[in-house]
Amino acid sequence: MKNRSLFFSVIACGGMTTQLLLAQTTTTPPAHKSKSAASKSAPAASAWTPDVQQYLGVSQGSFSLVGLNKLSKAQVDALVNAARNNVSGDSNKHLLTCGPTTPGQAGRVRVWVTVSGDDPQGLRLAEIRTAIRGLSGVDLADAAASADRALHIVIQEQTLGKRIIGYTASYMTATPCVDEPRKADAELKGQLGTYTDPKGADLARDLAGMLDQDLQSVRGK
Repeated sequence: MKNRSLFFSVIACGGMTTQLLLAQTTTTPPAHKSKSAASKSAPAASAWTPDVQQYLGVSQGSFSLVGLNKLSKAQVDALVNAARNNVSGDSNKHLLTCGPTTPGQAGRVRVWVTVSGDDPQGLRLAEIRTAIRGLSGVDLADAAASADRALHIVIQEQTLGKRIIGYTASYMTATPCVDEPRKADAELKGQLGTYTDPKGADLARDLAGMLDQDLQSVRGK
């Protein structure tokens, strides 16, 4: 796969394909639940900030339209932080070189996966990586520089009382790039979405299925 050089404005309202699933599921804590447990099962609601515009390319008027209001504040903050760590905040157009630095095997796509949030033991990450390995023509990359596509996932556990009943997730796909003038990592945003069924049978499988659809735009290049 050949690298592609292009000019791209990091602060842009357009250019991001959005896929949204169902509204986030929350649970109502019982009356005897402790304050800390209640706070965990009813996370703070998200709200638009200038950082959402700068790093995710979503204007205040589009915040609810694209479904970011369905996420918790922690999930939106995590998405913004993931984008901030990989995208320059300069409003001027500048040269980006996108794609892996080394050619890959013909017909295969390399994916770099990051997972943050409620996954301290790395169990969800291991499940997601295993599910992605099962996709046809997909390999896992060990760094963004060697990947054709990036998948950033934020996990949030859902509780009933003190019992964990499952996990929800928000995700963002991107094309890894290099900001040539700064010699810094950057990304072109792809899809933004949510997995909101904490009692779903297999979060990893469903996220892998989402990624498989997203990769249709990358395969064959």
